[in-house]
Amino acid sequence: MKHAKEKDNFFHRLYLSYIPNKRDNLKQIIIKVFFLITLTVFVVSAVYIANYFLNAKHQDSIIEQSRSVWHTSETEEEPQPSVIELMLRENSDFKGWITVPNTKIDNPIYQTDNNDFYLNHNQQKKSSIYGALFFDCQNVITEAETDKNLVVYGHHMKNGSMFGNLTKYKQLSFYKQNPTVEFSTLYKKSTYKIYAAFVLNASKADDNGYIYNISRKNFIDDEDFDSWVNEACERSLINTGVDVKNGDNIITLVTCTYDFDDARFVVMARETREDEDVSVDTSNASANPSPKYPKRWYDDRGIDYPFD
Repeated sequence: MKHAKEKDNFFHRLYLSYIPNKRDNLKQIIIKVFFLITLTVFVVSAVYIANYFLNAKHQDSIIEQSRSVWHTSETEEEPQPSVIELMLRENSDFKGWITVPNTKIDNPIYQTDNNDFYLNHNQQKKSSIYGALFFDCQNVITEAETDKNLVVYGHHMKNGSMFGNLTKYKQLSFYKQNPTVEFSTLYKKSTYKIYAAFVLNASKADDNGYIYNISRKNFIDDEDFDSWVNEACERSLINTGVDVKNGDNIITLVTCTYDFDDARFVVMARETREDEDVSVDTSNASANPSPKYPKRWYDDRGIDYPFD
């Protein structure tokens, strides 16, 4: 009975020390209320952080399993049927794979009939803040026909997962060391050469009512195509020197960036042609001294928009 009494006394003292009660004066009540609020914020934050890292670990383990499957065929010129079957068995929306060297980007890509589902569902179609990489729902990707410009979206996660590391291409030094990416659909594996990397607005209001159309697939003629490519290069933070011709296969990678509210970071690359080497001579690549940002970028920094 003595131990029970001591236990009751302990909790009673704890109650009197930290919980406002009728014995307290106003100052003591204020101090205790502030302590309880602080404690609640700390506990909620700790639970949130723990949950974030547990989800990150779980998400990484899911992707690692897919990587172990996918890379069993990485020496082959085409994705192997057995590998494709395994990926499709997990998720019938599977449509491709992308690997960006020296980043955490080594992921499967999915596609469904909208651009919302994989913003908050992972590759197992389970709810997830990480989402998954996904093709624009308007892109055609079949054995008989594949669009010339495939657009891939992914979240910019703080731990570098999904497309979190894509913004490394803001740095010339990183581009020079990693000028190509490996990209596959269900039907073909290729090396793509990056030719532009830039900040883009998602709202017309942020650039005088204009958004550069990164999703274009059809062009009137070579002049129309060249104009479209030249605009990307004008916006690019890096002068890569990689040429692009009408008829080249292009991939456009899109994620969020924090240059201003609702900004996007875009990396565009074109497929290595049959008559050229897969390597890129980056010796003459340079930082663009005056890339064209959306007008909002200049407004937020108090700089006059130089492209009127």
